[in-house]
Amino acid sequence: MTHLLFFTVAGVTCALPLAETRQVVSMVELRPDAGTRRGGAGTMNLHGRTVPVYSLRRLLGLPDRSPLPTDVLIIARMGPDCVALWVDSVKGVQESTVSPPPDGATNSPPGVLLTEEETVLIYDLPAFLAAEETGQFPLPPGVAGTGGEEPSYDPGRTGDILSGRARAFARPEEEPRETPFSEILTFRLANREYAIKTQYIREVFIIREITPVPGVPDFIAGICAVRGEIISIVDLRTLFSIQKQGLTDLNRVIVLTDGTVTFGILADYITDIGIGPTDQFSPVDPGMTPIEQRYLLGAADGPVIVLDAAAILADPAMVVNETRS
Repeated sequence: MTHLLFFTVAGVTCALPLAETRQVVSMVELRPDAGTRRGGAGTMNLHGRTVPVYSLRRLLGLPDRSPLPTDVLIIARMGPDCVALWVDSVKGVQESTVSPPPDGATNSPPGVLLTEEETVLIYDLPAFLAAEETGQFPLPPGVAGTGGEEPSYDPGRTGDILSGRARAFARPEEEPRETPFSEILTFRLANREYAIKTQYIREVFIIREITPVPGVPDFIAGICAVRGEIISIVDLRTLFSIQKQGLTDLNRVIVLTDGTVTFGILADYITDIGIGPTDQFSPVDPGMTPIEQRYLLGAADGPVIVLDAAAILADPAMVVNETRS
């Protein structure tokens, strides 16, 4: 099994091995690049390091456009260095069993595979970026350029946002010190952002149907089948008495597991994935959330509440029928 980071570019779903991902950040103002790199969009200053930025739109032969504040940069590892991939949005992390094809077994550009699920899998990033121009990538029929209407932003406001972010990332990093780090997935629920360590996340997917189950606790929204496995779906709003605010979709399921207990939790949408120190969570201020302290690790980046997935999975109340193997 390989964990993949899924993202979108002009309506096309793409993926990159999570192991090659250093962090995911919001789009910044790019500096001009004098080079002629294929797909090159400029460079960014990442804490004093010049990082080349590649446009996935250009690399895949998709319609080009200017950067938007909602765009994302995936900072990927390239040996001792790193590069940034400019994409539209990040969808989440999921396990995959797709294997790279043997050399010469595909007509796709080097390092890239179009899967049966019509996902553009970049399984060898260095080979993909080093490949010579090969023309239009063989994308799924009718997919290219169908990403929907792009949001409209005031150019002046966009420039201010991107340049402000660029200045923030250009600042030198603090003196490094020994500290444990962990990858966390951030999601929105009831108009607030929460996060969970990815070590407890098996996959993330969009749910289309939940089957109600009579006689279960009211926080169990129902069950669904995931590749032949029946799992319970938990509504954290009901479990933790979180007040419902505004419109909500709850169409994303984050599957949690500790190897013994497995169930899914509902979320409105995934907002980010990144790496951060796990010993620097701030205390959760009273009133931020009704969730009991025993289910919390703390607060990250201000308002993001980090849940203790281990404590939630270990709660005996969460074990409903098929959720324990």
